[in-house]
Amino acid sequence: MGWNTMQMEEQLIALTKKTLEDLVHKRYEKLIREQTLTEKTATFLQEVFELQGNLTWPLDEALLDIDVYEMNDQSYFVTEIRYLWFDHEESAIVLFCKAFTNAEKTAITAFIIDTVDA
Repeated sequence: MGWNTMQMEEQLIALTKKTLEDLVHKRYEKLIREQTLTEKTATFLQEVFELQGNLTWPLDEALLDIDVYEMNDQSYFVTEIRYLWFDHEESAIVLFCKAFTNAEKTAITAFIIDTVDA
């Protein structure tokens, strides 16, 4: 992994944590305004989250597992939180985000919540 990719991975992990923090605090309008979340995805997340309980931060941040990988065609990165916590218990729900960067991979040009899956 090159220097830029390692730096990008650190930035993406930080951005994913910030996004989770917004989701935990139900800041859907903020995420939509920042273009991190579409209205359609917001509705879907709210429906899934309601079935699970209250989205919470893991009891210990060390339990927050965020994977970052780059697509084979290098068109974008994916971050995934494996797994989300509800009512202070780990669930089987995974949050997926997509990140687009400039060609040099030195700046994030777009970061969006893609979906959740179990």
